[in-house]
Amino acid sequence: MTTMIRCTACGYHIPVAVFASSRDGACPLCRRPVKAVLLPAMRHVPGGGGPPALPEEPPAPGEAVCFYSPNRRATRTCSHCGVFVSEAWSAQWGSEHVCLKCLDELRGRRKDVRFEVRRVLWDNIALGTALLPFLLCVPLMLLGPFGVMLMVLPLMGSVVTAPLALGFSIYAWKKPRSMVPRGPWRTISALVLSLLQCAAWGFFLVAGMTQTFLR
Repeated sequence: MTTMIRCTACGYHIPVAVFASSRDGACPLCRRPVKAVLLPAMRHVPGGGGPPALPEEPPAPGEAVCFYSPNRRATRTCSHCGVFVSEAWSAQWGSEHVCLKCLDELRGRRKDVRFEVRRVLWDNIALGTALLPFLLCVPLMLLGPFGVMLMVLPLMGSVVTAPLALGFSIYAWKKPRSMVPRGPWRTISALVLSLLQCAAWGFFLVAGMTQTFLR
């Protein structure tokens, strides 16, 4: 079976032979330029011999053996669980060497951020919560004087959204941001807006209590 590479533009399956001499090529169907990096296993010709086998030196008496394959000599220690493993049962993960079981656990439970494929954008949630009362006022302004009167409802709702936005901002400050690099301005903006709203409500509350008890 010939190994194919799928063109990202038209979906045509391009034979890897197109990229045998260079990583730059073109799709035979849509003629779009395509760049491909072939792994050594993709250059393997069917029938031309199997992939290179790892050396299987049986452990000598007294030597450490692989935890998962006792007939192999242990050459490494898993950085996560600490068991002795052979080359066949270990993999390099960044600067660490881990056994395949730990690697699968890291991937399955997403304990390692390098396996993350999605992330909750708490900075967006905090900023959206802080801006929600004002965003609701925009369509009400279009309704005329009656809508302007109704604007008091979302503004009153900020007594709930402001503390929520403040909590989300503090939580977002400690959490990693988007997987795409971007600055902390959303979190800072949400923090400032929520603090201003909380301060305004605190001022109104103190002023109201003062007027009530000083009469």
